[in-house]
Amino acid sequence: MSAEWGLLPAGIEESDLVMILLALFILSLLVIAMFIVFHWFYAILGTLLIIFGILYGVRIMQNDSEKETE
Repeated sequence: MSAEWGLLPAGIEESDLVMILLALFILSLLVIAMFIVFHWFYAILGTLLIIFGILYGVRIMQNDSEKETE
């Protein structure tokens, strides 16, 4: 069903897609909770920390996959 909608890249299964959606939902709840609990400045810093952490992890995974293919 998801493949017809264009939601699945070529190498991902539906269970992986569900796990990604669950992780994004939990991260969105965390960001909302930070804005409720903390001052806006610290909430923005925490949100940026989460975003840069995800981007760093993706970059490391891409470097590892490129090393494996060589």
